[in-house]
Amino acid sequence: MGLYYRLDYKKNTSQQFNNEEVRVVIDYYYNGKRTKITTNVSCLVKDWDKKWRDKTSKNPIKTTDKNHREKNLLIRNKLDEINGIILAIQKQDKEPIVELVKTYLRKERKEKKDKTQKDVQFLPLFVEYEKWIKGEYNPQRESTKRGVMSSIKQIIEYTKQYQNKNNTLLFPDEIDRDWVYGYIKWSYDIKELKPSTINKRIKVLSSFSTWSKEKYNTSFQIRKPKNVYLGNDENLDIIFLKRDEVIKLHRYDKFCSTNADHEKILTKEKRLSYIVDKWKRNDGKERGVKYTTFEVYKDMLLFLSNVGCRWGDMIKMKVGDIVYDDKTDPVLGYKRGMITFYMEKIRQQREPVKVPRNRLVYEIWKKYSNGKHGQHYLFPRTELGNSISNNKFNKYIKDVCRIIGLNREINQRDWDLVGTIEKTERLPLWSLVSSHIGRRTFVREQIERGVPTRIIQSMTGHKSRKVFDMYYEVLDKEKTLVNDDLFLDYKENNTPSKTSTKKPQQKIPSPFSKEQKDKIEKLKYSLDEGWIDQNKFDELFQKIVIGK
Repeated sequence: MGLYYRLDYKKNTSQQFNNEEVRVVIDYYYNGKRTKITTNVSCLVKDWDKKWRDKTSKNPIKTTDKNHREKNLLIRNKLDEINGIILAIQKQDKEPIVELVKTYLRKERKEKKDKTQKDVQFLPLFVEYEKWIKGEYNPQRESTKRGVMSSIKQIIEYTKQYQNKNNTLLFPDEIDRDWVYGYIKWSYDIKELKPSTINKRIKVLSSFSTWSKEKYNTSFQIRKPKNVYLGNDENLDIIFLKRDEVIKLHRYDKFCSTNADHEKILTKEKRLSYIVDKWKRNDGKERGVKYTTFEVYKDMLLFLSNVGCRWGDMIKMKVGDIVYDDKTDPVLGYKRGMITFYMEKIRQQREPVKVPRNRLVYEIWKKYSNGKHGQHYLFPRTELGNSISNNKFNKYIKDVCRIIGLNREINQRDWDLVGTIEKTERLPLWSLVSSHIGRRTFVREQIERGVPTRIIQSMTGHKSRKVFDMYYEVLDKEKTLVNDDLFLDYKENNTPSKTSTKKPQQKIPSPFSKEQKDKIEKLKYSLDEGWIDQNKFDELFQKIVIGK
């Protein structure tokens, strides 16, 4: 009988490179037969100690592996598990033959699925969750996956530090409030994360506990400690571009590759780079147009501000995602059109979102669609054919806005972990710009223009008024006049207020009959419920008005 661990080489050792990762297995020999048992541990070839048998510690993974302690402990635990199975078989006066040991191992693996979190280590379980997040069976959007992966990476980093410091392996039931509070403090003090960002990490831990319950029948819960403030979006200032700032962006043309000054300006800023928009024409020939990176990013920000869509919806738009009127509008000088798209964030939509195209959007559309057919992407792609990264855009667009001169000061507040304002500072607008400011700018501008809320929501795709309200805030200038006449029309003893000079408004007679009013009311209800679209509403409204 023999029992020892080794690297499970898949090819000749002479062909195995030092930097290749190989899994560690345990071989069990009995009566000339052998079975291979996985340890769920792997390491680089160069980190494997071939002389581990001669060492007192019997640790096969060298200290050059940064996770050597954890890995060696897992290997020894697996070895102890197999020895325990062999001993249990022998106590029953049975021979620990290879087939019987394998049967017991299979039985143990099955039983482990039904065990509680006390029998499953936290970190291996969390690594399994990480694989599922990245896997094809996770229905989340790619942008969401990237955000979750960022949180997972830091949680794993903290867990490893915690385990090494305390020389222990954590189990899920040990991820209690004290551990979570320690993680929050580490994120705040060491990683210098904002409370609102830490809150997203805690939500990932909570989602992990739900996933673990469904997959492994665990029952632990991860909760935020009491009296810890982790941010609230309602307390944050809503940042948007003002009308004159959008116009300033539009009029600035020194980033354009056709402008003779673009090289001098961008070279001085050490930001001279190009994006080549390539596509194949219907005849199979390849065509390309070269733009500066800043030129494309500036146009993207303008597009977002004038359409109100999310980043993920914009980069997937194709030239054919616009529906034109048949005739050119004599006032505008071009055909009216509707930008139509299905939102990436909502999986099931009966109708696409439709946003009327204005002159600025028309210019951008015309610029990037020239020479393309309907199935070509509107905005340029990377050299590998992928969409431009939102993270990269957010990094570059701050420099774009800085050079253009969007320097309006914004009051920014940061809270500590107990919810008191830790510091307040005024930052230039350009330093806070990201892709989502376009959506907020669109909502803010439509509100200032007096567009009804239900129409704005139909263009932004918001189904919930609560979520929609988070995109704007009531400004002081909007409250300036609303209080002027408060209580001035108050009457005491049926005597008009002497200070009131305002004449009572005369009631304007309705142009509609009672029957027409009822029909219009029902029509509005159908529109609000989404049973008909705006075009159908206008058509039926006209029929009611003219009496057809």
